[in-house]
Amino acid sequence: TGRPYQFVLGSGDMIPGVDLGLYDMVPGEIRQIDIPPVLGYGVNGSRFWKIPGGMSLFWTVELVSVNEVRAGDSRSREDVESNRVAYE
Repeated sequence: TGRPYQFVLGSGDMIPGVDLGLYDMVPGEIRQIDIPPVLGYGVNGSRFWKIPGGMSLFWTVELVSVNEVRAGDSRSREDVESNRVAYE
């Protein structure tokens, strides 16, 4: 859609292929993810999204932020997780 979508990785909100494709991304990274049917909508597809069964999906995604950390943020992971350093 071209608009950011917020979700919790691994929560089941997205198809498994998206969770796996985004797993090790960093804020600001753009990636092409190729999702086979078994990690997408399977043999039945999705009537809602009008995706036929057995369809592979090819998405270009950009990770905008993780837990409010954006590209160029200089804080360490420990600082982010402990909230010791204010967002710059």
